[in-house]
Amino acid sequence: MINYKWTKGFFSSTSELYSSEKKIGELKKEAFSTTFYGMINESHYKFMKKGLFDSGMDIMDLKSKNIIGRITFNSWNAKTQILLDNEKFEWKSDSFWNNKWSILEDNKRLMEFKKSGLSDGYIKATTTNDLLLITGLLSINYYQKVAAFIIIMTSIIINS
Repeated sequence: MINYKWTKGFFSSTSELYSSEKKIGELKKEAFSTTFYGMINESHYKFMKKGLFDSGMDIMDLKSKNIIGRITFNSWNAKTQILLDNEKFEWKSDSFWNNKWSILEDNKRLMEFKKSGLSDGYIKATTTNDLLLITGLLSINYYQKVAAFIIIMTSIIINS
């Protein structure tokens, strides 16, 4: 089992990933955009939507400039399909409180993400797939923004 930690400032657009107290990566949202940039170890990625109504993101390896994967979000049930080099993975929420998540391959749990504070947490992994780590953080970020939007809209409707 490999252990990681992630942190993100409350108003920050950057999540940082640590292994043994050493920073090994980060995920940063581009300002006023739906584009994210991920860096882990020596690899750099760009996560981008194709269009306004696209429910997913393409993953580009910035070194080769090739599209190497796709993330497809399902906002209705907090599940994400991840396709990386023709391998399929599933990211899903494991709790009603939206504080535990997993990445699975063929129903086998590869990674467990657990929130430990407002914007930080721990990851336990049985694989060293760096891109899955960054993609998992991106999925957490995406669904937390969806949840925040729903809370705000519900509050507006109730108070109207």
